[in-house]
Amino acid sequence: MNHALHLAVVGALAAGACVDQLPPITGTQALRVDLVTPADPGSTDTRLPDTARDTIIKVTAIDEKGEVDTTVSRDVDVYVQFLGTLTPVHEKGIPLTTIPLVAGVSANAPVALPPVFGATEIWVEDTNGDSASYAVGASVPLWFRDPTISDFQKPENEMALDALERSPLQNKQIAVSQSRYGANGRMIVTGVYAQGYTLSDVNCADASGTPPCVAGDYDHGFIFTFSRPKDQHGDALDVGKRITRFTGAVSEFNGLTEIGFPQTFAADDAPVAAQAPAPHVADQTWFTNKIQFERNEAGLIEVDGATVCPLDADYTTYKQWKLDLGAGCGKAINVITAGVVEFDPAAYVGMALPKVIGTLRPINIGTFNVWIMYPRFAADVVTP
Repeated sequence: MNHALHLAVVGALAAGACVDQLPPITGTQALRVDLVTPADPGSTDTRLPDTARDTIIKVTAIDEKGEVDTTVSRDVDVYVQFLGTLTPVHEKGIPLTTIPLVAGVSANAPVALPPVFGATEIWVEDTNGDSASYAVGASVPLWFRDPTISDFQKPENEMALDALERSPLQNKQIAVSQSRYGANGRMIVTGVYAQGYTLSDVNCADASGTPPCVAGDYDHGFIFTFSRPKDQHGDALDVGKRITRFTGAVSEFNGLTEIGFPQTFAADDAPVAAQAPAPHVADQTWFTNKIQFERNEAGLIEVDGATVCPLDADYTTYKQWKLDLGAGCGKAINVITAGVVEFDPAAYVGMALPKVIGTLRPINIGTFNVWIMYPRFAADVVTP
């Protein structure tokens, strides 16, 4: 077929082809979310106080012409967007609150925000009913302070069933660059291991960081680095190193809050081991008040005068040996020294060890609870 004939055939086919003309898109295309209170949403340099979480918004349905869609009279769902995800968890379909629209407009509606951090937007979506438009909208960002270590460690409710195994910032992307203790505060490395490090937010005697430096409940974190922990220069971390900033994703691994895929930024000054906080002394009462373990998760703890239990399958399989704090070996703290401390627990079975120090990691899966100490060096295990 020559070129001219080919074009003629194509043209004839095109002339006889059917063309469907779809109706124009109408109805709600977006939701406008106006922030009424606070009048000033803050900025990166001027953060809102935690007490500014009682907000007021006004929601308007906007149609294809950019005008109010007066056909909409139904509830819209409200979430809050911060640190990379929506809260509450969007997949559960239970919003923070709902706001009724009447003829496309809401009244000024109060929205009480949960604890939020950094740039925070009030997110609204139209997903209810058979005529839902699935349009969304968000407020201008409100600027709250950035999180500290205790903000991702402390459970929302210590009495909740999942208090031992859920972070309030689960699945959030965080950047921690400040101590909750202000000028006297420091973030200090307390333990370094093959796949991560622990650090504590401490309150020192003065702004120069003079020891003693003290840590409180939920002031400790585990940074899971997958390999030997290093700073921004590629230098290995040591106990006493001051961390100026770390970033990563908050997740729970069998009840242990971890910061995964992290970046760590350390100060250029030399480590000061004396700035690491003194360990909290654990005793048998912790087993009947298990929140004590959670309050010290990833922190340094100390066990005094505990008896080495007979070695069992946990030692054979996981190299975990046990210390009886007085409640029996059925309620014991597990210890892992293999590969770090030259210690043979078989030689001390039935004997009391004057002192054992280590960072604390849990395994909490429902009612299955195991707490494991990780000594850092030989001085952490004191023998008779």
